[in-house]
Amino acid sequence: MLSSLTSNISNPRQTLAQVLNFALVLSTAFMMWKGLSVFTASSSPIVVVLSGSMEPAFQRGDLLFLWNRSPRAEVAEIVVYNIKGKDIPIVHRVVRTFPEVDAKTKKVKAISSSSSEPSHMLLTKGDNNAADDTELYARGQDHLNRQEDIVGSVRGYVPLVGYLQTMGSQKRIAKVLRHRRLELAELVESPPTGISVELADEANLYDWKVYMEGPEGSPYHNGKFLVKLSLPTGYPFKPPTINFVTKIYHPNVTNDDKGSMCLGMLKSDEWKPSSRIAAVLEFARQLLAEPMPDDAVETRIAEQYKNDRTRYEEIARDWTRKYAGEAKA
Repeated sequence: MLSSLTSNISNPRQTLAQVLNFALVLSTAFMMWKGLSVFTASSSPIVVVLSGSMEPAFQRGDLLFLWNRSPRAEVAEIVVYNIKGKDIPIVHRVVRTFPEVDAKTKKVKAISSSSSEPSHMLLTKGDNNAADDTELYARGQDHLNRQEDIVGSVRGYVPLVGYLQTMGSQKRIAKVLRHRRLELAELVESPPTGISVELADEANLYDWKVYMEGPEGSPYHNGKFLVKLSLPTGYPFKPPTINFVTKIYHPNVTNDDKGSMCLGMLKSDEWKPSSRIAAVLEFARQLLAEPMPDDAVETRIAEQYKNDRTRYEEIARDWTRKYAGEAKA
């Protein structure tokens, strides 16, 4: 080592070249990191999962890629945030969103999942945690601020190195299947309001039977609709499909034997791997109460909904009594 140091000192040009090369590597890495930060609008576009609070979705050591240019965060979306005063990234799921704080009451206003209004305030929770994250937030903080606290939303990830090996593929499949079983178990034990779920075939985790009650105040009230939910082999990276087995008169459901429901969040270019089936079903049921005629698959029914609401509701109630008066397996 001493002889090497002596030779480097005796050859300052070579030493300077080595120092400059090292500085060039560091500056290139720094520029790439800053460029990625600007592109994603995130102060830390790549983070590592440090805890098991989001298993099985993410394991300790998983590398997450973040995006922070979306105007709002959706319910069920997985985000990374920093606690005020502590530079520790936390990876948890959004369970509620709020547009703003009321100036008079100093409380947040609730926001529906179908609203396009930006969500400025968020409430998060780890999938494995019993309670939400209010205990983790800074003192006096009940919600996260979308602009100030969120580092970014998860858009991709690289699992542990072991998953990249041959045996890792088998573990990955087992992980996905376990994820499906957990989601199914959660839905069976604690389903969203007005919804019950079961497997169409006990040996098949890809096809689910969903019984959906018509929302109160809608023309589908007192009806019980059988819905088929199918998970593709690429789930959660590919969206599920929803088909009404029970006939329904609705602008966002095809009036044919397929009964395909058009949900914006299920479109391939809008689907997010972090989305939960429970949130999908809640949004589908909410669509029965609040149809979206501007995104309809049945344009005639959509025009009727906009121009002759009374006649639309009359036909929808008649179909509900005729086809959804009782559950049909």
